[in-house]
Amino acid sequence: MIIKAMAFFALAGLSGGGWCAEMETLRSQGLPDAGSIMAQIQQQGPHFVPPAPHFPSAPQTTIDMCVFTEFKNNKCHFKCESGATLVEPAVRPDFGSGEPAGACATHIFRPVPSPFAQFNKHIDSSDLRDLLRDPNPEVRKAAVKASRNYIHNSYAQDPVRDMLGNRNERLDIRVEAARVLSHAAGNSRVQDELTEAIRYGNEPRELRVMAYKALWSVAGSHSRVQDFLTDAVKYSEKDREARRAAIWALFPAAGNSRPQETLTGLLRYGNEDEETRIEAIKSLYNAMGHYRVRDLMMELVKNSGERKPVRLAAIKALSGANGDPRVRDLLEDIMERSSDTDLRLAAIEAASPNPADIRDYFHLPYKLENGGVVSPLDRE
Repeated sequence: MIIKAMAFFALAGLSGGGWCAEMETLRSQGLPDAGSIMAQIQQQGPHFVPPAPHFPSAPQTTIDMCVFTEFKNNKCHFKCESGATLVEPAVRPDFGSGEPAGACATHIFRPVPSPFAQFNKHIDSSDLRDLLRDPNPEVRKAAVKASRNYIHNSYAQDPVRDMLGNRNERLDIRVEAARVLSHAAGNSRVQDELTEAIRYGNEPRELRVMAYKALWSVAGSHSRVQDFLTDAVKYSEKDREARRAAIWALFPAAGNSRPQETLTGLLRYGNEDEETRIEAIKSLYNAMGHYRVRDLMMELVKNSGERKPVRLAAIKALSGANGDPRVRDLLEDIMERSSDTDLRLAAIEAASPNPADIRDYFHLPYKLENGGVVSPLDRE
């Protein structure tokens, strides 16, 4: 895909004939749709090694790269990324090979203990309870984060729920509690605590935003939560940022009729602010297989009177439906004929999407190699 995208960029300044030839090639190869993009997202491994307190399978060793710095006293001296200095004997040249041999390698790799190996793989339940009650707020915040792997157990969930509802607790700790509780949102008591933080509009905006988003994991499977979020978007939520958070949380339910009608309604009638409309487009990505949603995105793209950021978001959403010949034709037309460079570039990216970009833009969850799942809320 990346190579194909680079080819598109290289063709950007060519004639229409060149573009048409490239489009024919793409048609013959077949463009990806939302299903194939999602499959690639789920297959992607992590770009980082998570610390052991959160992921017990973290490796006990890591690799330290060391770069040659000087040759002294028949020894090779290397400077390592870790800051260590490594001294190794010189390599004896093998003149019989017909190739000159250097006395030292340009760089070497060595295994060293992982910085995460010092942590225990598990936190004792009594230790976690004590840490969550620690007088130091920074320790309490760290304990809330560490409780994620234990949040389905009452010894972790009960105190974290109490911290979420405790108005005497520091706000950033309560926000972190809401984030962690998203991993246990299937529990009715957790749902009650999260909705309680939202319902009356008397909690700080930052907390209410996180509480809305924490409900994402059950928005597609629990009708009670789905109705709560949909009603917030349609009727009850008056704060724009908090309302956008409810829209954000609805994305797993976009394939269901009532949330889908609510989200498409935000786009059809044109009386919403730009950020809200873009958030609705993002949450509709999972529904791009529905022709009504696909047609709506195409209408937004074609509407020259529509705000440009909204059109750009709609083009990006079409990456999830570019197996449709009509979508392919539209993207081709933009790439060939649009006078707006931003629209052309967006069409190029939509025709050959990068799964990592799609994952981040549409705040989608993805799997780690160890079977864990990275929540979109972890990136908020």
